[in-house]
Amino acid sequence: MSSSILSPVQRARQHGAVLQPSSRRDLERAGWRTTLDYRENHVRGLDGRLLRVEPVWTAEAERYDGQIVVASATGSTADAAWSNLRDDIDAAVVTTRRLVRLAPVR
Repeated sequence: MSSSILSPVQRARQHGAVLQPSSRRDLERAGWRTTLDYRENHVRGLDGRLLRVEPVWTAEAERYDGQIVVASATGSTADAAWSNLRDDIDAAVVTTRRLVRLAPVR
């Protein structure tokens, strides 16, 4: 006996491992567009020798609710940057920008 395509076998849905931090997923579900950047600060001594490399992760989010709202935070890890960004947004530490429409060039 074969199974029909129209009546698939019911089975539990299986999802893979969650890769993104929960702070980022929560922001995206709330309508924020998010980005994550990485850079390294090279700390050098007076003689020019490299003393250490400091990783810096920058998490940014923006949303348009009649005006553009932008928030940004940094951390030493990606998870820390997302957590700091979420805390800043919850504390309303954001920048509001007015959208300016430019006239078309003729």
